[in-house]
Amino acid sequence: MMSAVAQITDYLGPLLGRAHEAHRVLSVQALAPIGLSPKAFGALTVLAGEGPMAQGNLARRQGIDRTTMVAVVDELERARAVRRRRDASDRRAYALELTQEGARLLELGHAAVREAEDRFLAPLSEAERRALMAALRKAVEGASDQVAARA
Repeated sequence: MMSAVAQITDYLGPLLGRAHEAHRVLSVQALAPIGLSPKAFGALTVLAGEGPMAQGNLARRQGIDRTTMVAVVDELERARAVRRRRDASDRRAYALELTQEGARLLELGHAAVREAEDRFLAPLSEAERRALMAALRKAVEGASDQVAARA
């Protein structure tokens, strides 16, 4: 007889959910000594890659709600990782920009997250890791296209 865990993980949703939770826990543990949450690390990554942007745009870019974004920005401001200023194109909004301290924390965060990923992916060979990442990227892009087409 198949175990309940094996039966559940025969479906993509529960399998992805369990994988996400395991990876999230490892990421939280890896980022904690730096003083960043995974969402804060994600915000720094987006700001470093795309430049200053409105707080609302950053929330949409990360796929998180506005209330959570406020808490993330507060966390980053306390760490002196971002500067919040009025958006020049919309005076009602705040634009966020990465500070030197934010760049430093991001560099430390990259190393920490890579270490967490290595721990999570330890059972896989290098070829399996590349194949998993490629397959997930392809699935996410395809799903994004389908969602956009239905919107």
